[in-house]
Amino acid sequence: MYSYPLARQCNFMIKTLRWREGTDCCSWDGVTCNMKTGHVIGLHLRCSRLHGTLHSNSTLFFLHHLQKLDLSYNDFNGSVISSSFGQLLHLTHLNLNSSNFTGQVPPEISHLSRLASLDLSYNNFLLMLEPISFNKLAQNLTQLRELYLSEVSMPLVAPSSFMNLSSSLTSLKLGYCRLQGELPDNVFRRSNLQLLVLWSNGELTGSFPPYNLSNALSYVDLSRTRISIHLEPDSISHLKSVEMMFLDGCNFAGSNLGLLGNLTQLRGLGLESNQLGGQIPFSLGKLKQL
Repeated sequence: MYSYPLARQCNFMIKTLRWREGTDCCSWDGVTCNMKTGHVIGLHLRCSRLHGTLHSNSTLFFLHHLQKLDLSYNDFNGSVISSSFGQLLHLTHLNLNSSNFTGQVPPEISHLSRLASLDLSYNNFLLMLEPISFNKLAQNLTQLRELYLSEVSMPLVAPSSFMNLSSSLTSLKLGYCRLQGELPDNVFRRSNLQLLVLWSNGELTGSFPPYNLSNALSYVDLSRTRISIHLEPDSISHLKSVEMMFLDGCNFAGSNLGLLGNLTQLRGLGLESNQLGGQIPFSLGKLKQL
């Protein structure tokens, strides 16, 4: 779940090279329009080698009908994420992954109440999220299904705050966010999580599986946290749909390793750097998809 160099993520099809002033922008690469109104509703500019500071008076923020905006894998030269993003009230998808933004995530992001997907990950550890802004985000983005904040620094955000996230949430990535404290047992009590990533939060504690974990969970990465792993017959029943599970460096010393043989959907399993001993359970050999 670690970030990769830009060259591995991009094929560098620079869409803006074909943009010509005086021509219909709805015909430009990366631009989607509502064919009835002519309004621009989508900008898909991933890996377009955009660079320079993104100012708050940019004409981007005049596109008030935008629904999907992808500026990932560009270089905005250490710009702050402008509060003007909060004016794009029709946004359902916002992706600023790996685009060299810095500073505080503005609370105005919480104005985007229609967001279904928000990705602010992998901005060189230079983005920060304060508790007030996170709480506003959690309370106002009630339609959110995907929240990706890996490498956004948020050490003061209490893990109990996750209880306020939308019950619609299916994917949550909070890798290397400097989280600390204990995850409450009922933290995901209302969730429909299918993907949970918390890797490299070395001061994050709690137990796994937590109380009332979604039975739909298919991908979980708790590597290099201090979350305790408790495999019991009752708890393993919550993990029946898990396909990928990474528990590397969790000080997992469980004696019930054989119970993993009940997770018949497993395709990937990481148990590196733990305190396991004894025989490898015969039941793991029955996992035909592993």
